[in-house]
Amino acid sequence: MTFAEIIAAMKQYENSEEYKKFVDSLFTPERVKAFLDTEAGQKAMQPYIDKQSAKGLETWKTNNLQALIDAEIKTRFPEADPKDTELAKVKAQLEAMQKESARKELLIKAQAVATEKKLPVSLVSYFIGDDEKTTKANLETLEKVFTEALSASVEDRLKQGHIPNGDKNEQMDGVTAAFMARNPDVKLN
Repeated sequence: MTFAEIIAAMKQYENSEEYKKFVDSLFTPERVKAFLDTEAGQKAMQPYIDKQSAKGLETWKTNNLQALIDAEIKTRFPEADPKDTELAKVKAQLEAMQKESARKELLIKAQAVATEKKLPVSLVSYFIGDDEKTTKANLETLEKVFTEALSASVEDRLKQGHIPNGDKNEQMDGVTAAFMARNPDVKLN
């Protein structure tokens, strides 16, 4: 008799008590554990394990997570005493006033330096740094750039040249007018 014939013959006894005892004897805890330790057993059980783990995690989140978050927030950011809050506000205001005062002092010093170096004072407020050293470096950069730009502008004007009285509408100064009156035949270009 083949194995297929044995299975077909056993089908007729499926509902009998003896058949159920025989099938139960095939599935002992040791045999199930041995099957689950194999790769095929792990593949068969993994979806069930994942489903149960996800369900357990969701239950844990629902029951415990918010309490843990609240506790951590309280440890990191304890409720402040109203006096402490007011003190922090006063400290912040004092620091802001000190920064403003230091900025004003730097502005006054920078304006003095700009006046001394003949730089445009109206631009000085844009070059104020966090401290005197930074402000001084910024003003030196301004001086360098401003001087270079001014020199380039003067050179361009000199290259263009200037013809005195080239424009007939231009008025003559006193010396030129006196010279022209004594020498009417001389023409200025």
